[in-house]
Amino acid sequence: MSVSMLKLSLLFPLSLTLLHKVNAQPSVTLQTNPSFVFSNVVIADSAKKEFLFQNAKKWITTLAHGNENMKLDLMDSIEGRIVAKSSYFVYSQTGILKKISGTVNYRVSIEVKDNKYRYEFSDFVFHYYKQNRYYNMVETKEVKPLAEPNALGWQKLWESHRLTTFNKMKEHTKELEIKMIEKPELASEKVVAKKIEW
Repeated sequence: MSVSMLKLSLLFPLSLTLLHKVNAQPSVTLQTNPSFVFSNVVIADSAKKEFLFQNAKKWITTLAHGNENMKLDLMDSIEGRIVAKSSYFVYSQTGILKKISGTVNYRVSIEVKDNKYRYEFSDFVFHYYKQNRYYNMVETKEVKPLAEPNALGWQKLWESHRLTTFNKMKEHTKELEIKMIEKPELASEKVVAKKIEW
């Protein structure tokens, strides 16, 4: 996606849904969606429910060990469903002057069946942070849904947080779709060095 197309999409409410038509090479279409939801149903030919569930579980574990704070709400292998809440920091400045602006909290849902799965990233809410009397950044009780396009007095920073989220979810969906069809690694055969007479 070119920079000009991305800027054009920001003129509309940045409530975007990622829709993938999945074959060998998925193509991505962006649509405006007032609920700011990233979701897709993906066909995974010849993939059993159990296989897809194990791969979804691995991906969730990877996310939990990354730079996000994750809380698992449900992991049901019989129903083929995983639900979690995750959050990550967003910043008002970058580089050495990096300053926490807040966190973005959201919900992750993955459901699997034989030959297909569905994922959804939703309920994006920004949690404000402020500096306390000890100069530490702490969470306040104020929140703002990311689906709201306007932020009076700090519109540029708000759009930056929404763009950060859009890029992060785009990355998550790509990583998830790769992980979901990943076959388990086979133990490589040990190569025994043979002594050869010269």
